[in-house]
Amino acid sequence: MKYDFAFFDAPVDRLGTACEKWDGLWEDEREGLLPMWVADMDFRCAQEIVDALKARAEHPVYGYTYQRDSAVDAMLAYLKRRQGLMLTRDEQATIPCVISGLKAAVLALTDPGDSVLIQPPVYGPFFSSVKINGRTLVRNPLVRDDAGRYQINFGQLEAQLKAGVELMMICSPHNPVGRVWSRRELEQTYALCRRYGTILVADEIHSGFVYEKGAFHSVLLLDEAKDASIAVLTSATKTFNIAGLRQAALLTRNQAIKTTVTAFMDRAGALGVNIFALEATEAAYRWGDLWLDGLLAYLDAARALVKRELDTRLPDAMLSPVEATYMGWIDLRAYGLTGRELREATYAEGVALSDGAAFDKELGDGFLRINFACPHSQTVKAMELLERAVKKHAR
Repeated sequence: MKYDFAFFDAPVDRLGTACEKWDGLWEDEREGLLPMWVADMDFRCAQEIVDALKARAEHPVYGYTYQRDSAVDAMLAYLKRRQGLMLTRDEQATIPCVISGLKAAVLALTDPGDSVLIQPPVYGPFFSSVKINGRTLVRNPLVRDDAGRYQINFGQLEAQLKAGVELMMICSPHNPVGRVWSRRELEQTYALCRRYGTILVADEIHSGFVYEKGAFHSVLLLDEAKDASIAVLTSATKTFNIAGLRQAALLTRNQAIKTTVTAFMDRAGALGVNIFALEATEAAYRWGDLWLDGLLAYLDAARALVKRELDTRLPDAMLSPVEATYMGWIDLRAYGLTGRELREATYAEGVALSDGAAFDKELGDGFLRINFACPHSQTVKAMELLERAVKKHAR
């Protein structure tokens, strides 16, 4: 299979597949909306994944299964090959998904009322993992420069950790602002966590989408000691577009952290492995490199396309530099529209983007997040509709 631009440029009709991005939007909101919101991709999976699923489906018994060593080894080999991360089998555990991992980490590693720190604007489940589980939310908002690039506020971070924070959750690479945290930034973050006794948990699910080779650094590379208070949550589901199959991994060298989190998940009955998720994940990690390399080339062109389209159509909008992920974080405040007004205007013109308020009610107001993991023609169409919506309602 040749995973070139033509492969990714070919439209895929996802309607009628119980697809949240398309069917769910049309059912819940309005039929005909062009979906550029939820973070999955409108691309065909690698044929190697499809073939693995077909082969398993052909066996007519779908009984209980388990996480076999070959599947774990495929993941560990991928992490070593793509990230330079060397782990052993006992330094990982299979979990249902990264969101359940975030929630389990909060519940297992902290007590009711404990402080958990996040850095908004950030993926919504970071907020809910803290709030719905009776912990105290501590916000260390990212700082945005004149070019729209976000930085960590280390002065405030240290003050907050010093005051007492049991757990810090970092999004790396960061969704929605597209930052790849540098090795130095991560080292500084971890040094503060270590100084004040804070456990560091990183959501690294977007680590497959980094455009500068070698720019991504897993937090597990910062300290290889067996007692380092670091854990990573990751998954093939985002990278290889198999999110509907739901399988992820907890990575940590700290056996106390692993045991505590997995014991909690076991009590909740959340440690089972799905037959088809097992097959797809192993195939992705073992044979998906060529597909992923082709995808990154296509997405690299797509992020440049979004920038060009915005510069031409809405020159007063600001796109934060997209260093990673396949989402663009767009500041549209110059046009005088609130988040609610932006949503109403874009829906009226036939396109659905993510409301920035979903990533922080205050910091995200007037922003939209666009998912450009789709054929380029779909992205251009979305930009046309966005231009029409903003210009028609701008004040």
